[in-house]
Amino acid sequence: MACSRTLLLCTVISLSLAASALARPPNNTTQPAAATAVRAGYYFAADAHLRPLASLEASLYTHLYYFSVDPTLQLPRDPAQARLLSAFSGALKAQNPALVTLLSVATQAASAASAAAAAADPAFAAMAADRASRAAFARAAVALARGNGFDGLDVSWRFPASALEMAHFGLLLADLRAAAAAAPGFLLTATVYFSNHVFGFGVDYPSEAVSRGLDWVNVMAFGLSPPAIANVTAFDAPLYDAASHFSASYGVVSWLDAGVPAGKLVLGLPLYGRSWFLRNKANGGVGEPVVAAGPKQQRGSNAAGAISYAEVQALAAAGAGRAPGPVMTSYDNVSVASYVAVGDVWVAFDGVAVVAEKLGFAARRGLLGYFLWPVNYDDANLTVSRRASDVWVQSKVSSDFRNATAVRQRKAPLELPPALRSPAPASPPLPVPTSASFSWLSRKKLDTHLHFAFECRAAG
Repeated sequence: MACSRTLLLCTVISLSLAASALARPPNNTTQPAAATAVRAGYYFAADAHLRPLASLEASLYTHLYYFSVDPTLQLPRDPAQARLLSAFSGALKAQNPALVTLLSVATQAASAASAAAAAADPAFAAMAADRASRAAFARAAVALARGNGFDGLDVSWRFPASALEMAHFGLLLADLRAAAAAAPGFLLTATVYFSNHVFGFGVDYPSEAVSRGLDWVNVMAFGLSPPAIANVTAFDAPLYDAASHFSASYGVVSWLDAGVPAGKLVLGLPLYGRSWFLRNKANGGVGEPVVAAGPKQQRGSNAAGAISYAEVQALAAAGAGRAPGPVMTSYDNVSVASYVAVGDVWVAFDGVAVVAEKLGFAARRGLLGYFLWPVNYDDANLTVSRRASDVWVQSKVSSDFRNATAVRQRKAPLELPPALRSPAPASPPLPVPTSASFSWLSRKKLDTHLHFAFECRAAG
């Protein structure tokens, strides 16, 4: 009995300490401390009208990215965009003094790029190919970020398309680190392909240069619909996929297998959905034939086949108000993905239940955190941003508690909310699919880290 009371007391103390550490805000200095947890979001400057800075609740994030300036580092031609760039950090830090802001460098097409259908980026490739231009870019980019009040810089080269370009990418990271040496605490990150191996190009990232030169990498674990199945409905950002490599879990494991520490990986969560027109609206499941990309939306993406999270909710609500024409919303607990079908429109998206499960996975894997792409696309109540922030803190407390007490749990302590956005699964998710697509080593690692059984370490 005395042993049980002692164990209970230690448990309560450990959990309290973990919660206090997570709740404590980071140092509000001009030199941000090394990140111990990342709850980040990308803010698309081109879509600022969807979410003015004043309506963005900065306390929900630890890091926010301004997306983006192009590799020429030219200031925006639009006066409103130029004002936004200069005001971004100050306006958001006025709301949350502990916030860390970063400037992302990317080409114009980068926001719409698909991770599965990797595309080359000639602007970055040309700059990085020459030693002098590479060094000049590094100095100018760091100076531009610091001059506008940013605490760090993000390189969104999407994607290096050859072994030579990957080598140049590694050299670019070294040049950036050298340029940032004069600014202690200045952060360097990169937005990268979902997997360390870039399918289609057949090349691998220089993992040693990545680990050495960057504070962390933002893994784009979305846009994963394989081009080969473009004529049927498919999930765009599943956590697991029993039939292919195109899943968030495979991507994370590939980065870990390449030697990049878990503490330098940040998992990407999409705040947009991928849509199609069904050939037969009576057949609204996964793998059903489609005739075209979904309707062009008037807000958010402004592109056919892509729809913001806010628009997904509006579509579902409008469909539910019609008669007849039922709205079918489904959560797939094997893939950990969700979709909604309204009439002949089918949309794959990450609802709050999917987000909760993905963040539980990330916490169990020991990842540094998550980022939302982009925060402009959340709904009026910032539903996903709020849920993600709450779940991450809960998951990290649970993970720290488990590590401190040697108790290993089979499932993350996440309560999936019953909501139209993502119906809770009828049965617990199956974390690791049986699939030949995973290497033996990757499956073994997934089994080790995801299939937790309750156990206590015997006292010595």
